Amino acid sequence: MRNIVFLEEPDKYFDENEFIAKLPEVGGEDELLKKLSEVLEFPDYFGNNWNALYDCLRDFHWMAKKGIVLVHHELPLLADDKIKIYLNVLFEAAEDWLDNEAHYFKVIFPEKSRRFLEANLLM
Repeated sequence: MRNIVFLEEPDKYFDENEFIAKLPEVGGEDELLKKLSEVLEFPDYFGNNWNALYDCLRDFHWMAKKGIVLVHHELPLLADDKIKIYLNVLFEAAEDWLDNEAHYFKVIFPEKSRRFLEANLLM
């Protein structure tokens, strides 16, 4: 699980060398994609769908800082099939960044979500 971190208090995470995007509580796919676009400052051409999300999470050319961190206080309130899609997009994007690339992408989750994620998505 490269670049996936679990913390007891994710909202307290800070590193001045990283761009830290804190995702507020969201419910529903449309609201999630909109909030991600806002907190990660996606370009105007973001297509508001899962493929566009993955593409933006694998680019970040618009960001000045090398490290991009997405912090979840809670898991988004999505239907089971949608949360799995969302989490798989995050995991694949975080895993795909190589050490020698212009950016890296890290995702932080609350420790209390670890068992759910490991049981349902990481096997």
